[in-house]
Amino acid sequence: MKRIKEFCQCLKIGVVALSVAIANMTVGGAVMAAEDAPEYRLAITPTQKDLNTIKPGQTYTGEFEIRNTGKHDFRYEISFSPYSVETETYEPDYEKETKYTDIAKWITVDAEEGFLKAGENVTLKYKVDVPENAHAGAQAATIMVTMTNDNEANDTAVQTVRQLGYLVYGNVDGETVKTAEILENKIPSFLFKPPVQATSLVENTGNIYTVAKYSVQVFPLFGDEEIYTNEENPDGNIIFPETRRYNTVSWDGAPQLGIFRVRQTIEIFDEKSVEEKIVFLCPIWFLFIVLLLIFFMIFWIISRIVKRRNEK
Repeated sequence: MKRIKEFCQCLKIGVVALSVAIANMTVGGAVMAAEDAPEYRLAITPTQKDLNTIKPGQTYTGEFEIRNTGKHDFRYEISFSPYSVETETYEPDYEKETKYTDIAKWITVDAEEGFLKAGENVTLKYKVDVPENAHAGAQAATIMVTMTNDNEANDTAVQTVRQLGYLVYGNVDGETVKTAEILENKIPSFLFKPPVQATSLVENTGNIYTVAKYSVQVFPLFGDEEIYTNEENPDGNIIFPETRRYNTVSWDGAPQLGIFRVRQTIEIFDEKSVEEKIVFLCPIWFLFIVLLLIFFMIFWIISRIVKRRNEK
């Protein structure tokens, strides 16, 4: 009985010690999380809105949330910027004005400035008034949220600025043009290591934006049973008018060594492109061993031929 009591006492002490350790880990984790929070951080959710088809003369409304996830309070100001893209990798441009960025002039918000304490958030409502004479085609703009902080510790106020954008886009109804070209659909034939990547370049030659879809199928060298496919959930990219966009689809689960048939299908408007290739996946060390074996085989054959000639 004495040993049993001693065992129970030890067990209680162990449970208490474990509870204290867990509590310390939890509190320590919370302290670390608080310490890891940046001085100033601005967040927006969601980050974009697709208005789909916009009709001239109509008004569209929406909302998004501004959040202060940093340690300090800040002020914010709202402005409106055109949105377009540069290069085939779609670098955003918030200054260039085109016929596709007029919507920046149609947007208003219920409050163009405000103040947020640390940990607080506010919902901002906006309205898009589409004029009767709006021309048909794509439109895109950004509602810019600028965070400012006046540093009163110095005689001269220092302003810390951070910006995030809420993208608003859609297609104005009317005489729209839906045309595109698939300029490249490429699959590599030989790779030293995974992943297997299929690339492409598409151009939107119409006047509305659309979504290009990219699907990849992987088959064994002999057979039609799919090893990998994203057909049920293909990759999709927004393609704005009069732009080209480069895209890469990856098979990240590819093995280090193998031979496969890879097929990429690209669709945009009524255009469709299908490319299929045999892909060799071969690590460079394995290739070195194969070449070394071939060298020794050739050396052995030549040695045998020379030896037979000498024997004659």
